[in-house]
Amino acid sequence: MDKETARQLLHQSMKSLVDIPDKLIDQLFDICHLVKVKKRSVFVQAGDIPEIMGFNLNGVFRLFYVDEDGNDLTKGFSIPGRFVVSYSAMAQNRPSYFTIEALVDTHILQFRYHLWVKLMEKDTRWYIFLYKLVETVYIMKELREKSFLLDNATTRYLQFKKEYSQWENQIKLYQIASYIGITPEALSRIRKKLNLT
Repeated sequence: MDKETARQLLHQSMKSLVDIPDKLIDQLFDICHLVKVKKRSVFVQAGDIPEIMGFNLNGVFRLFYVDEDGNDLTKGFSIPGRFVVSYSAMAQNRPSYFTIEALVDTHILQFRYHLWVKLMEKDTRWYIFLYKLVETVYIMKELREKSFLLDNATTRYLQFKKEYSQWENQIKLYQIASYIGITPEALSRIRKKLNLT
């Protein structure tokens, strides 16, 4: 991927949230580095204080916790057009609670969080974008909580397939099972019932 394509993708994605001026997006782009993250590479390690954010251009990342028994529990996925970040850890300058790893070779635009904060301090129009970004993440979180409380596992699996259809083949079944809150065996039964095995 070349830098101009990356710049256009950043513009497209950010403008899909709010009509942010091109000049501001280009200021962010100017502090970015185009980086290729290899499959299975860790972008954020649980226990480390993150300083870098990424913007996912063309791959998929998995965000996961590891419990005291060593089981990893999938929190979510980052697909193209989304930021790759342990945001609360970065904002609070504390260790991340979860790990972020690339599931495929992925290009990202990588930048230092403190440099973006400096841009925001210089131009308050950034806060409109940040508000919209946080609002979007909050809505996704609320819908996910609703699904866990009200939907059965089959419904959650079908919703996963709808949202991540392009990437499902890159995600292992145990990771999908963890994401929708069931065991791999239960997921196999659901897939069999749906004639997907």
